[in-house]
Amino acid sequence: MALTRPVILCVDDEPLVLASLKEQLRRQFDGQFEVEVAQDSAEALEILGELELHGRELPVILSDHIMPGMKGDELLVEVHRQQPRTRKILLTGQAGVDAVGRVVNLAALYRYIAKPWDLTDLELTVREAVSSYYQELRVEQQHEELVAAHLASRRFVPFEFLHLLGRERLEEVSLNDHVEQELSVLFSDIRSYTTLAEGRGPKQTFRFINEYLSYMEPPIREERGFIDSFAGDGIMALFEGDPDSAVRAGIESLRALDRFNAALAARGEQPIRIGVGINTGPLMLGIIGGRDRLDAGVIGDPVNVAARIEAYTVQVGATLLISETTVAGLRDPGAFALRMVDRVSLKGRTQPVAIYEVLDALPEAERARKLATREHLEAGRDAMAEGRIAEASGHLSAAWNIDPDDPVVVRCLQRCRSLAAGAAPGDWLGPARGVAE
Repeated sequence: MALTRPVILCVDDEPLVLASLKEQLRRQFDGQFEVEVAQDSAEALEILGELELHGRELPVILSDHIMPGMKGDELLVEVHRQQPRTRKILLTGQAGVDAVGRVVNLAALYRYIAKPWDLTDLELTVREAVSSYYQELRVEQQHEELVAAHLASRRFVPFEFLHLLGRERLEEVSLNDHVEQELSVLFSDIRSYTTLAEGRGPKQTFRFINEYLSYMEPPIREERGFIDSFAGDGIMALFEGDPDSAVRAGIESLRALDRFNAALAARGEQPIRIGVGINTGPLMLGIIGGRDRLDAGVIGDPVNVAARIEAYTVQVGATLLISETTVAGLRDPGAFALRMVDRVSLKGRTQPVAIYEVLDALPEAERARKLATREHLEAGRDAMAEGRIAEASGHLSAAWNIDPDDPVVVRCLQRCRSLAAGAAPGDWLGPARGVAE
């Protein structure tokens, strides 16, 4: 059996019939197909096995019905089980209604042709069967290409974004489509990324960032969030519903970072640090751009606040900070180890924002120290707010004795001492205030 062209298989227990079919089909298709013959079902299934083994196509099989051993209808059912696309044609003058019905129902019979057949009818039927076979292949290929294109588009515009806009497909969106919704925004960023990139060439930098992002994306997906955008090493992700999922994603991102750093250490590379900031509030999601270039965008003050909270992690030596609105929206705040860091004046905001540190992903010793200072910090802030400076100093000094290297404790104690010396900032409002651009 030649191993190049697609095959048309003819099955009949009469050698003269097989010879006639083979010659007729060879003339009809002029070498486009190999025409193979079998004198019974067992031989036909053996040929079918060889075709599958060598990856050959079998567009059409023509089979007699009454043959020794397995009858034609049973053969076509088995062929359908193995090669469902193959077009099945039953050739016989003796098949009953039940046999034909069986092949129709169980083997998707393409045509039934009675013996003796009309030459033109046979040629037309086989040609149409071949055409039908390849048409189905083309449709399947086009469907696969459409699915691949759809999946590729989702990698640039998340399906969740389209869902929030009430759209199912990218081609349905149009300029100015928008919706307002309460969401939690997560920003994360690599510390000292510019310095890090300077030590690598462009190719190595791309590989490094993509490897890093491969660790950061799964925690967001697992908490039903989606990445809205990348900005170099930065990630902006959005979460529907209660902000608990965003906070859990932030915690798991830091644990994923530990695994990434372990991989870096195994290669002899330096570990990296990141900061994560989360805020919750009403956002406007929509399609922005011009005639020839559209993008999915998120607009709203909560986005700016989340970005500035992430930037503030550097000032207070923290890895994961969240806003007071995120804390207020938590369904189960007791599930997280939190401590208030400061009330921070953010650029563009008239009122300070209370910022909290999430301690769950910290190394155990550091987490224990910060939990041990939490009550002293809270009591010291309350005392400062009420003007009881000596009492505040006592609480904050106790916190400093527990963890003298904690930037939050040091900042609060310095502020308290400034108040005691009468050198409080002119804009002192009572609560401790920091500044974040």
